[in-house]
Amino acid sequence: MKSPPHLNATEWAEYQQRRAEVDDLMAQVADQEAQMEHDLIATHDEYELGFSQESQPGVAPAGRTPPPHRSPASSRGRNRGR
Repeated sequence: MKSPPHLNATEWAEYQQRRAEVDDLMAQVADQEAQMEHDLIATHDEYELGFSQESQPGVAPAGRTPPPHRSPASSRGRNRGR
C-alpha cells in the first residue's frame, strides 16, 4: 500500500507498525473465540451424552443434573405488575 500524501515517512512507518499490532491482536482474539466455541461445543456434547446414557436401561447416571424447567413465556408476563 502506498503512503498517503499527508503523512511523512516516519508517520507512515508508525501507522504500519500500529496496524500490524492491531492485526496481531485481532488474530489472537479470533483464536480465543474459536477455542471458547470449541470448548462450549465439547461441553454440550458431553452433557447430551450424559443424558442419553442416563435414559438407557442398565447405565449408571453420569452425575449430571437436568436443565432447569422453564415456564412458558405467557405465564411469565401474566403476573408482572401486580
